[in-house]
Amino acid sequence: MKITELGYVVIGTPDLEKWRNYGTKVLGMSAVDGPDGTLYLKMDARDFRFLIQKTGKDELFASGWSVSDEQSFDEVRADLEAANIEVKSGSDAGRKLRKVQAFFSFIDPAGLRHEVSWGPIAAFTKFVSPIGTKFVTDNLGLGHAVLPTGDIDATVSFWTNVMGFGVSDLLHLTLAEGVPPIRVYFLHCAAGRQHSLAFAELTDPTGCNHLMVEVDSVDEVGRALDRVDENGVKLTLTLGRHVNDDMISFYMMTPGGFQMEFGTGGSVKDWSNYNVFESTRGSHWGHKFLGVG
Repeated sequence: MKITELGYVVIGTPDLEKWRNYGTKVLGMSAVDGPDGTLYLKMDARDFRFLIQKTGKDELFASGWSVSDEQSFDEVRADLEAANIEVKSGSDAGRKLRKVQAFFSFIDPAGLRHEVSWGPIAAFTKFVSPIGTKFVTDNLGLGHAVLPTGDIDATVSFWTNVMGFGVSDLLHLTLAEGVPPIRVYFLHCAAGRQHSLAFAELTDPTGCNHLMVEVDSVDEVGRALDRVDENGVKLTLTLGRHVNDDMISFYMMTPGGFQMEFGTGGSVKDWSNYNVFESTRGSHWGHKFLGVG
């Protein structure tokens, strides 16, 4: 697998300040102003994992995937071009903004923008949360992204056959009684996270169902639940434990109109010794859906 991790995300918004407040006061990341009116949210030794830029609407502008070296970078690009996927080289200004050696972008069969980069550039200073949050990222990436698609078969085929991801599991998720379940495919790259990417048979104007960040203890999850209440953030799924990755987490709305999963205890997998499975239940307990409105 050439893709190593979900290295960063680029979020578009008309209002950067709402992300600054949410990122620092609720998530516990540190905020650093970037060039040309952008905002970085830092959660580990990297200079940033969330790049917030001003756009005309709230959206997940791009998911940023990392590779280990320039050779892998060139190979991924060649794989995409061989599959007749249009690849756009990143500009020098965009490269500097993302703090990488080079990057390119493409649109997947779900109509979503992704970027591939190599060689993160950072001061690698110690992360100090303004409220004491400790995130889990080492060798695992920033977390995961669950994205909507109108054609899940074509989307999953692309990500497995062209991008080299592996299927971790398939969930048949019942959203409401009497409604046929939807399919959610969970995919992994080289990192040990049980999934770094997933696609669900859903629509979402933001181009994202949810992002996930992981912290180092259940107490950190509990403290975040308190901050959700204190800051008037909408809770969308109650505390629960997932079947596939054992994550204890809750979900909340972000200022961007999509959800954020905030959890701990996610399992780390050895892909040389792993069995793909299918399930009809997403959680062992909890995760009661409270609505997103």
